[in-house]
Amino acid sequence: MKIGITKMYEEISKLIGLKDYKIVNPYNEKVDCDLLIISKGYKEKVKRLNPNSEIFEVKSATFRDLIETLEDIKKLKIGDEDKINDSIKLLKYKEKKIKELAKNLLKDLNVEVNPITEFVKKIVEDLNLKISENGVFIVPDYYLSNQNYKNNKNNAKFIILKTHNYNLGLIERIEDRYLQIIEKLRDFHERTYQRSSK
Repeated sequence: MKIGITKMYEEISKLIGLKDYKIVNPYNEKVDCDLLIISKGYKEKVKRLNPNSEIFEVKSATFRDLIETLEDIKKLKIGDEDKINDSIKLLKYKEKKIKELAKNLLKDLNVEVNPITEFVKKIVEDLNLKISENGVFIVPDYYLSNQNYKNNKNNAKFIILKTHNYNLGLIERIEDRYLQIIEKLRDFHERTYQRSSK
């Protein structure tokens, strides 16, 4: 079986112990692969260019998403099952640690958030943050083209989440999104508290 993985998800090959694969760009061209491992949300586009390939979409907004992705890959019978199980254990450990960190660093802030996309909502729910229409907006960077956020970014009650830092590996990108939210909420709270106490 010829397996193609997109550049953004090359780390999947290490997490599942897959050695025989190639890096492909099926979003923009036809590729010679039986199975394509791609980003969630692009199946129709990729299928139009590659109608004969089986397509597997990777979910990776949260650690839970990636754990479920690995569980689903096991069903495809590719890679090494022991390696996949080890990777799932690692992800569960990292998920537990980041949630403990969030609980410790945000416990006294009493902060509420308003995630404006489902992608961001999954992350804040995973961190057990309170969601409210009056909360701090968490805006993904790809929304910055929206004029309202451009015009108000200096004084509005919102923080910007960089969603896809391509310098980082897959697990590091997930971790980075959690850490950004934790750190930016603490920073936002400190700035707001300092302003209100002056």
